[in-house]
Amino acid sequence: MKGTAGAPRPAEERDLDALESLFADLLAHHAALDPAFALRPGAASRIRGMLERQLRDPDSAVFVCEQAGRVAGFCTVRLTRSPGFLVEAARAEIADLGVRPDGRRQGAGRALAERALGWARSRGAERLEVRVAARNPEGQAFWRALGYEGFVDVLQRRL
Repeated sequence: MKGTAGAPRPAEERDLDALESLFADLLAHHAALDPAFALRPGAASRIRGMLERQLRDPDSAVFVCEQAGRVAGFCTVRLTRSPGFLVEAARAEIADLGVRPDGRRQGAGRALAERALGWARSRGAERLEVRVAARNPEGQAFWRALGYEGFVDVLQRRL
């Protein structure tokens, strides 16, 4: 898919097929990095419902980016309000960002991340987080190039 990415726009119900496909691709990419990201048998059918709920949730946003008239990437972001005893009143988290392999390195990911940042600011978030798998060096480099830095290390012990 050649061509510059268009400006991200809010996702709509008509985008659900493309979103479902992109989300499945993103999960497959992460499952190859670590088996903890693998889908349970039969779970793929629940992806669409999750995406539909995100489209309706006033504290969430889903954005898509098109190239050559086709959805090339997506980003989901969610606002979380603090419990009231912290100085920080609200934060946002980019939960997912994925771009089709043939649409990468053309600005879609960056544009989606910037759109999520603007959305978070407009909702009063004081910080925008993103979680990146430790075994995902491309993802780590992408987010660090956009100015994201370490905040909390998540340690695990497999049982």
